[in-house]
Amino acid sequence: MNISWHGLSCFEISTKGLNGEATLVIDPYQNSTGLRFPRTLEAQVVAVTHDAEHANNIEAVLGNPFVVHNPGEYEVKGIFLYGISAPRAQDLKGEPKANTIYRLEIEGVSLAHLGALDRELTDEELEHLKNIDILMLPVGGGRVMSPKVAAVVMTQVEPRMVIPMTHAIENLKEKLASVDDFCKEMGLCQKEETTKLKITRKDLPEEETKIVVLTR
Repeated sequence: MNISWHGLSCFEISTKGLNGEATLVIDPYQNSTGLRFPRTLEAQVVAVTHDAEHANNIEAVLGNPFVVHNPGEYEVKGIFLYGISAPRAQDLKGEPKANTIYRLEIEGVSLAHLGALDRELTDEELEHLKNIDILMLPVGGGRVMSPKVAAVVMTQVEPRMVIPMTHAIENLKEKLASVDDFCKEMGLCQKEETTKLKITRKDLPEEETKIVVLTR
């Protein structure tokens, strides 16, 4: 599968399975965030973790996709989505507390996307996130978890790979901490930067968790 990051918590995941090619887009954002959402992004599935400008621009995704924005189990063209309710702890004006985290099963790889979560995971939530290979983790603080909390959540989940999201990048109106701030919390940060991650199950690291920083 191929994984691209478009900023904030927005990912594009493309897969070629027995059911043909399929693309999943998670958390398409509004241009009011300061970032320009890609104009030609087409998908078969769109998943939304929270109803705010950072994630709810469903209309911008082309191709008449199947939209998932509630907890539950879904399967579209070989992409399995398990939505788990994980409300945020903070009560910020204009920010919904409701948040859905997703466990994805694609090409034999287990991925988790934590949406706009701003706290550590509960035992019940962790039950749904066993044996995660790739964790998409908010690290920027503010309305999402701080770099310090993100480091704790990473040890809770124990994934084989982490892709930081919702962190400081150019043009973003929101003030967020950087990936480097997250790495400082980790102490030793074995990271790799790339514009697109092409990954299969056999490519996953066997021992230490690898941090992959995707750039737009």
